[in-house]
Amino acid sequence: MNNPNLSKEMRDRKPPCLRILIVEDDLDDIYLVKQLLLQDERREYEITHKENLSSALLCVNQQEFDIILLDLGLGEIQGLDTLNEMLAGAPAVPVIVLTGINNDAVGEDAIKLGAEDYLPKSEINPSLLSRTLSYAIERHSLRLQLQLQAQTDILTGLPNRSAIFEKLEHAVDHSNRKTSLFAVAMLDLDGFKQVNDNLGHRAGDELLRQVATRLRKELRRTDFAGRLGGDEFILLLHHYKSTDELLSVLEKKRAKLIQPMKIYSEKEIHVVEIGVSVGVVEWHAGGSAQQLMSEADRAMYRSKHEGKNRITLSKPELKNSAT
Repeated sequence: MNNPNLSKEMRDRKPPCLRILIVEDDLDDIYLVKQLLLQDERREYEITHKENLSSALLCVNQQEFDIILLDLGLGEIQGLDTLNEMLAGAPAVPVIVLTGINNDAVGEDAIKLGAEDYLPKSEINPSLLSRTLSYAIERHSLRLQLQLQAQTDILTGLPNRSAIFEKLEHAVDHSNRKTSLFAVAMLDLDGFKQVNDNLGHRAGDELLRQVATRLRKELRRTDFAGRLGGDEFILLLHHYKSTDELLSVLEKKRAKLIQPMKIYSEKEIHVVEIGVSVGVVEWHAGGSAQQLMSEADRAMYRSKHEGKNRITLSKPELKNSAT
């Protein structure tokens, strides 16, 4: 039998509490937005307020938020530069821009840059604010799902070539602005062709999946791993103190990857051992994403030519001869 109270219960049930970060330096405007949110009887809000961009970006890295309301007129940085910095620092969180009177053109430009929507402060009311927040979160979630599907390697579940270059472009842009170090490492599996030839392509696919799983397990939160194609993988590594530390981190990853793997093929379990040749390049001022990839590729082939299953660091004096 149908429960006559079910539909009423569903109607009365509130959606989950929404965690909002409001980045606004005008106390009157922040008071207005908070009061409008409190008037929404259909949803509860957990509100965090920051008055400047630097403290907001720090907060985003320490807490989880469902959405960000961002004023473009902050004292330390103005206009769409504010949005660019926020999108770069919090790419997984949808952003709604708060604009002044007669600033529709700015709002539309903000959407083109990546904001989910914009709200003129003079036109905000409880209903409009609640609806805009909900739609922005839904659109952002759908966009991330579609992007994930388009940028995921089907076999391994790692980011694919397109995602790798996008991530690398962002890293280069950030380092050129902030002079922060990062490194690109290209990994090629030694002996992969023999696995394919001797055990078949299904065994080769299983080997690639196991390599991807090991890369994920050994990945720090700030680092990135992707599959470039075939048996080549890419690592982007951040926040290391020296070249020696970078090489130590890579050696630990390489040592994990070359441990024996159990591969099921032809109704038997085979123990497979491979090597990993690695080429690594550190970011240098003015270097483009394509240049860094080419240097890492050349360094990787030096590892191949000099005995395989080792790490080669790209050095300025070797860039022209490392072919």
